Amino acid sequence: MSAPLWPAGLEPHRASVSVRNEARVALAPEAVWERLVDATAWPSWYANAQRVVLDGQARLGPGVRFRWTTLHVRVTCVVDRWEPHRVLGWTGHALGSSGHHRWILTAVPGGTRVVTEETQTGLLPRLSSRWLSRSLRHWHQRWIEGIAP
Repeated sequence: MSAPLWPAGLEPHRASVSVRNEARVALAPEAVWERLVDATAWPSWYANAQRVVLDGQARLGPGVRFRWTTLHVRVTCVVDRWEPHRVLGWTGHALGSSGHHRWILTAVPGGTRVVTEETQTGLLPRLSSRWLSRSLRHWHQRWIEGIAP
């Protein structure tokens, strides 16, 4: 994989949960990027995002801390992967778990190949890995599908 390295301890081979979704969307990478970094707007097009709050910023950026509710869990995240129009990622913590979520955008004819990947470690992901993996795959696919209005 040509994407940036995973944070230490959150690599797919070490994680209790590791999911990957991919699709093509009919938007340029710059347009996809704009939708992703406007995190407070996620709830308007992604039903699994609620109460998105950024600390002192209007949009995601390097080092930006944000909180949001997803899968009925309040998660605190920090943006730690930032290559404009190409890679966006954050590491988050909630209820006995840690995880890393990232987006990889690649220009293709007629749009963008969008890949989203997530890993999770900790007691809760370990105990619910089968359910959590299925839920994340489902919701991440819906997230990708919601990018192109």
